[in-house]
Amino acid sequence: MSMVCFGLAEQLHAKEQEIRSIPVTDADSLCAYLKAYWEFIYNHKMFGSVYDIYADDVEVHRENGFVLRDIPAVEHEVMRLCAAFPDLKIEIPAIFAAPDGENSYKVWMRCYFTGKNTGPSIYGPASGLELQKEKALNISSFHVKKMDGEWLITFETTGLCCDYIRAVCTGDTSFTTLKL
Repeated sequence: MSMVCFGLAEQLHAKEQEIRSIPVTDADSLCAYLKAYWEFIYNHKMFGSVYDIYADDVEVHRENGFVLRDIPAVEHEVMRLCAAFPDLKIEIPAIFAAPDGENSYKVWMRCYFTGKNTGPSIYGPASGLELQKEKALNISSFHVKKMDGEWLITFETTGLCCDYIRAVCTGDTSFTTLKL
């Protein structure tokens, strides 16, 4: 059993090193870098990697006026979603960037979540229902700057599909037009 764990740890370490070695030289390579990190964080549950892509004083503006004001808050939100959906996967079909001054970019991303609600959520015990990709759409925009040699998200606006996630976690669709 321990050899399996060591093997998996080595694979994750190798994947992390591969991501860190992506040279960011332009908008396309920045997008490849960020996409790889997001997939690593969500698909492999490497929550601590949010510290590699966010500035210490980041602000993340979410739906309904909800604001996260630092990296631990961002990490907590990612962990909370993955606790409710332990098999959660992210798919990022579109990400693009445009320069915004020297060593700075604006980035836009469209992503989808899939996974089954088998863990408790902020809404209560697991429902056993699944997130359907086409209904679990998320749209984000980021301000990314090179700070102390690292490319970091300094500001983010994200529209998470919170009503749909709530419906999946509770089985209650009375507050949404989306069908489970």
